[in-house]
Amino acid sequence: MEWEKIAEKLRDMIMGEIKEEFKEFRASVTGELSGFRIALEALIARQNSMENEIKELRKAIDETNKRIDELRIELKTEIMKNTERIDETNKRIDETNKRIDDTNKRIDDTNQRIDELYLISSHIRTDLNKALSEKKVIDDMLTRIQRLEEKVAI
Repeated sequence: MEWEKIAEKLRDMIMGEIKEEFKEFRASVTGELSGFRIALEALIARQNSMENEIKELRKAIDETNKRIDELRIELKTEIMKNTERIDETNKRIDETNKRIDDTNKRIDDTNQRIDELYLISSHIRTDLNKALSEKKVIDDMLTRIQRLEEKVAI
């Protein structure tokens, strides 16, 4: 029986130490788990914050994409309007160029007539100078004939 008492005392001692170590181990694990819980809660809070930021970013991206689409439509509309204006301007330019071409043709025709009239007037001037020269000769001859008549009449 003494052995039983000794064994029981040993068992109680060992169990006491094991219980004490288990309490310390448990406290240590509980502390570490609390630290992990705090870290995990901080990570979860950060993840939630990041998810909110991502949602806000997605919302901002969606709004930006919507505005880009609106601007694209506005730009297409403006481009179409400007294309129409350019087409109208090109049409007016073509019409103006046609009028200029017509005017240039009339100017060319007028210049040709002026050249023809210049040639005609040059011939007339030559003929006139010739006639005037001949008139001088005729006038001179008439004057001489009159003088001769006057001398003969005397």
